Amino acid sequence: MTERGDFTILVADDEEGMRVGLEKALSLEGYRVLTAATGAEVRAISRRERLNCAFVDLRLPDVGGIDLVPSLLAGQAEVVVITAYATVDTAVTAMKLGAIDYIQKPFDNQDIVEMADRLFVRSDGVRTTDSIVVGDNELVVRSAEMRDIVGVLQKVKDSDIPVLLQGESGTGKEMLANLIHREGSRSRQPFVAINCAAIPAELLESELFGHEKGAFTGALAARIGRFEAAGAGTIFLDEIGDMSLNLQTKLLRALEERSFEPVGATRSIPLRARVVASTNCDLSQLIREKLFRLDLYYRLKGVSVTIPALRDRREDIEPLVNLFLLRYRTRYQKPLVEISREAFRHLRSYSWPGNVRELKNAVESAVLLCDGERSLLPQDFMLEGSPETIVPELWRQEKDSIIDVLTRTGFNRTLASRHLGMSRRTLYDKMKKYGIH
Repeated sequence: MTERGDFTILVADDEEGMRVGLEKALSLEGYRVLTAATGAEVRAISRRERLNCAFVDLRLPDVGGIDLVPSLLAGQAEVVVITAYATVDTAVTAMKLGAIDYIQKPFDNQDIVEMADRLFVRSDGVRTTDSIVVGDNELVVRSAEMRDIVGVLQKVKDSDIPVLLQGESGTGKEMLANLIHREGSRSRQPFVAINCAAIPAELLESELFGHEKGAFTGALAARIGRFEAAGAGTIFLDEIGDMSLNLQTKLLRALEERSFEPVGATRSIPLRARVVASTNCDLSQLIREKLFRLDLYYRLKGVSVTIPALRDRREDIEPLVNLFLLRYRTRYQKPLVEISREAFRHLRSYSWPGNVRELKNAVESAVLLCDGERSLLPQDFMLEGSPETIVPELWRQEKDSIIDVLTRTGFNRTLASRHLGMSRRTLYDKMKKYGIH
């Protein structure tokens, strides 16, 4: 099995800050990272090194990044191109030459790390039990509910039918949208995501459909929209329930006519992308309140899937924790940190209002703040909720944990304190607090 230290990543960008930042972020995850500032350096490195993947800026000082794609592919490296929004059409060309994906500036370094993780998993790297590896994604699906959902999405992945993903925030809707794209016949085409709730209503139309120069104040140049950038790939409309009624009407027209007009334009552009939409809203309630169009709802829900909350698929919690624990032990260089059975019981009993996203953050903070090489206990996890409900539950679980360990060690306090990851003095204090004799 490939280790992260054997997975070599090339970062090619003429901006020193970008190279240094990405090198540090990827190295912290355990990857071997090489950097290049020019096309000549890229070619020299690719001749002497076996690269697993390369993140290459499309605008290097001596050569266009697109010209480097064929030679990198010849060395069996997966290529991800880095591009400014204005040159996204060039990125699409690079993908036609064989690049696996593209990422637009500005981006967060964590976006690159997560993309590297997906490529590493796909290369037969670290995989957790109770998971299904599909394309670039590793989905933890011990529960029957998630296995059924993946089965449905696998059946429609090659079709053009729209897909509507519903479920609470943090359940993994974007990951499932990515699954549909990566596993389907459009996988070599762009995957373009847009969060409809994150962009002001007055700007969202331009973001989706683009605009002509002079279309409105501040439109100093023409700009292509997300639908055009998606080409024949997939466009993911996240949080569709937050879209204004006026824009819903324009979106419905584009979907029905399979074409759209940029803001300020008289020309129509064919809509070739497959549409996947998601929402954490109750669309039926929004329809009753006349805040969402019924006809658009039926247009989007060619296939509709509701992703259950994490509290309704508790079988997935333990394998998810194992996946996140592995990731953050590496990131924070704490390879011996484990998780106790008591902590697992605590995490399984929690309601997880923030779903998988909250679980991931809880594991990360627990590993980061853990002092020493020991097993994580229930009190190491920062969970939301009122003190009167969470704190007594933590105390009860801690008491049960101490009694269990003391019983297994024949009430040998020295051995028990080692198992529990606390000093003998702390153990004595807690035994007194809980009335354990």
